[in-house]
Formats: sequence, C-alpha cells, structure tokens
Amino acid sequence: MNALSDKASDDVSEQGLSARLAAAEQELAATRDQLQHCAAVMAANDDAIITLSPDGRITHWNAAAEQLFGRGGDEALGQTLGTLLPGGAAALAGAWSSVVAGGRGAFDAAHVRNDGSAAHAAVTLSAVLDDGGQVRAVVGVVRDISDYKIREAEFHQESKLESLGRLSAGLAHEINTPIQYVGDNARFLEEAYQELIRVVEVYRSLLDTSNPIGWAERQEQVRIAEAGIDFDYLQKEIPSAVEQTLEGIERVSRIVRAMKTFSHPGHQEQVPADLNEALEATVTVTRHQVSDVAELTMDLADLPPVMCNIADLNQVFLNLIVNAADAIEETGSRGAIDVSTAVDGDDVVVRISDTGGGIPEDMRAKIFDPFFTTKDVGRGSGQGLPLARGVVQEGHGGSLTLDTVVGQGTTFTVRLPIDGRPAPGPVETRT
Repeated sequence: MNALSDKASDDVSEQGLSARLAAAEQELAATRDQLQHCAAVMAANDDAIITLSPDGRITHWNAAAEQLFGRGGDEALGQTLGTLLPGGAAALAGAWSSVVAGGRGAFDAAHVRNDGSAAHAAVTLSAVLDDGGQVRAVVGVVRDISDYKIREAEFHQESKLESLGRLSAGLAHEINTPIQYVGDNARFLEEAYQELIRVVEVYRSLLDTSNPIGWAERQEQVRIAEAGIDFDYLQKEIPSAVEQTLEGIERVSRIVRAMKTFSHPGHQEQVPADLNEALEATVTVTRHQVSDVAELTMDLADLPPVMCNIADLNQVFLNLIVNAADAIEETGSRGAIDVSTAVDGDDVVVRISDTGGGIPEDMRAKIFDPFFTTKDVGRGSGQGLPLARGVVQEGHGGSLTLDTVVGQGTTFTVRLPIDGRPAPGPVETRT
C-alpha cells in the first residue's frame, strides 16, 4: 500500500514539474517575443534609442544611434552620453538629476558628426524603475533636429528682413523731415549771407576816404542798404535758422546712431551691453510706426551691463514694440505704450505694455507657437514671438512671459540674468 502511495505521489510531482516547466517555457517564449518586438522597434525607429545603466554608461543603442553619432555599438558601449554630446554638458547634468530621481529630462545639444559638420540633437531621458521604485536603467531618445535648427535660423533671418522692411518707410520719413528743414534753413542762410555781403560791400566803399562825399550822404547810403535787406528780420531769423539746423543735424545723428546700435552684428559669445541704450535705439527706429497710433513713454532704471547678444535682443524689443503698436491700431483708438526697465535680484527685467485689446483666453496658450498669429493675412507671419522666446530662453537663459486683460491691454515681460546664460560646466563621469 505504501509503495502504491509513493508511486502516485511521484507521478503527481512529475506532472507538477512538467506543468511548471511548460509554464516557464511559455513565459520565456513570451518574453523572447517581447524582446524581439522591442529589438525590431528599436532597429526600425528613425530616432536614436539608447539605454544606459544607472551610473550613466551606455548599455545598448540602435542602428539610428550608430548613424547619428557615427559610432558602432561596440565602440559606444560603456561610454557616457556626455562624451557624445559635449556641447550639452550643463543641460545633460540638469536632465540627469531629474532622471535619477525617477522622472524625465529633456534638453537640446550640439554635436559634431564624423565628417566634421555640426549637428543638433533633441534628447529625452526617462527612468526605468524596478518594483521597489529604484532606477534600473535609463532610456534616452535622441532626435536629429539639425534641419529644424536650419529652418529656425532661416525664419529668424526672414523675421529680421520683414521687420526691417516695415521700418524702412518710417525711417525714411524720420530722416527726411529734419533733412528737409535743414535744407530749407541752409538755403535761407545762403540768401541771407549774400544780402549781408552786399551791405558789407557798401560799408567798405564808404570807408574809402578817397571818395569825396559828405557824412549825410554816407548815412543815407547805409540806410538804403540796410532797408533793402530787412536787417531786423535777418537779425531775428538767422540765429533761429542756425539753431534749427543744428537740431536737425542732431536728430539725424540720433537716428543714425540708433540704426547703428539696432543693426549691430553682435557676437557669437555673450558680451556686456547697455539694455537701456538698446531700448532707446529701438524706440527711435520704430518712432514713426508708433507715433501714428500711440504715445510711447519710457521709464528706464539704472542698469548694470548685461551679458548678452545685443543684436538678438534688439530684434526681440523691436518685435514687442511693433506688436504693441499693432495691437493698439486694431482697437481704432489712440493708445499708449510704456517701456520700462528694472533690476530684480540677479536679473534685469524689461516690460513693454500696451493699451490694446488684449489677447483672448483661447489664444494665450498658442501665442508663442510658430506661425500662429492674431493679425490679418499679410500683416504677421507668426514668427516674431516664437523667435523672441527662443532668443530670451534658449539664447540667454531668461524668460518671456505675458500678462493680458481683454479690453485693457497686454504686458510682455523679458527677464534676463545679469551674468548671462550659464556657461556649460563639466559633466560628471557617471552621466
């Protein structure tokens, strides 16, 4: 009886073991299918997909990554992402801090291809957590955005050309007005000079002692000469004409200086610049556009030099002031634009406010989207504000925000760090 019981028990054990083995094989097959599917997805993806260990070492990457970085898998394994993207060192460090905490991180960075050409990449890092919530691995998706950056630069240039085109007529008017009255005054002074010279010639002839005429006759000739030129009128108008001419010359000089400041080619690197001077120059070159629709006031605080690319910021200020004038013009009533600066801790703040119609709530989330515009067809390309935000945020480490009330107006606030965008720092070996 015991032998039969033992045999039955053995049969049950073998059946249980077989069932467990079959289940394990099924699970293994399912896992193998999942891995093959994942591998196929990674291989077929146009984006570079990279897996990294918790200490930041590359453990796997797909064919797109090999093509993007020009390195084979064996060459990349064990390397850090920082060695592939040295231009994004500071951004990578910040993104990695978010990832190791179990979150996500994203940044853009430049890198150099095998042929020596520059490329740009958008990187997204995501943490893979185990059951205990610990980071088991990190997945990075890297997309080549070089073409997008090229188009962005082209759009930036087109936006500049569009703005300059809109300014040209106004600048011609601004310069033509003082030049016209400088010319009128110059012609008046030329005529007055000829008349005064004729009187001087009479005086000189009367001083000739060889001319035997009496004192009374000399006086009469002087009176006639002076009466012929309206001496009192010239005495009053000549100083006024000279003063107006000098004012006109100074006005033209200011416009030329403003254009020189506004069109400054800038530098690749950040250099100290006077933001108040830049704003004054921008106001000068936009005066004709603004003066037709609004009164513009400036309240400029004492600012320290700000590390920046002033040429790009000039374009930002131009877009914001022109947009303010357009917003007021659309209301059909004359309004006001206020430009102010202030120091706030380690930042400089520039505010440009208008009394336009404000921005409806359903449009506020789109206002910085490329090609989105609230203006009529032909008046706006939708490039100005997105490029302005890119210059301020990506180019200078600052922020561009808006505060708007429908029916009352809008205020755009540019916040810039006085010391400029932080320079890339060294990347830790684990990232």
